[in-house]
Amino acid sequence: LESFYTELDRYLKEMKQAGAEATILFIHWCVEYILEENQTQNDMAQKLCDLGIDVIIGGHPHVVQPVELLTSTENPEHKTVCLYSLGNAVSNQRLGFSDAIKTPHTEDGILFTVTFEEYSDGSVYLSEVQGIPTWVNKHRNENGKDEYNILPLDDSCRTSWQEKYDLSDKTVKSCADSFDRTMEIVGAGIAESNEYLAQEKAEREAYYLSLVS
Repeated sequence: LESFYTELDRYLKEMKQAGAEATILFIHWCVEYILEENQTQNDMAQKLCDLGIDVIIGGHPHVVQPVELLTSTENPEHKTVCLYSLGNAVSNQRLGFSDAIKTPHTEDGILFTVTFEEYSDGSVYLSEVQGIPTWVNKHRNENGKDEYNILPLDDSCRTSWQEKYDLSDKTVKSCADSFDRTMEIVGAGIAESNEYLAQEKAEREAYYLSLVS
């Protein structure tokens, strides 16, 4: 792994020299169908944080895994938000498809967004992270073919899911169950990250205002 970190560190320095203002790393790692990250992921994420990455987004486990706010051991002022796994999108990995599938979590995913803000002095900061759970609705369409619809489960319009996506009562229940599964995994980490980012933003903007007052 040391050669990976050395090469990545070189890339990061080259990117910053070329004008990169923020860094997001997407990584393919670790064990399928496990709902929590393992020690290898923890160790790698910490090293990536120490290298200065702002956001880490993971894939491969085919289930959603937690969000964590990491603190650099090299520079305690630097934080990294890590989503260990995005979950699944279009996939046959569902209960009843394979003996390896033991959980409906393989039907779940998340639309993960990050917001950066730039100030007048050119400084760029991560200001917010958000996640909208998704559920893969596999069904037979009017032509008798399998169809896969990735449904964004925005909680603010939960009462319109059924009409918006033309769902049966049973399928709406599957959406609600999927939403709850995903938020149980990522909700606390997203909330912690946003609490920290909001506090940092308030302190930052108070400082900038003090310069002009």
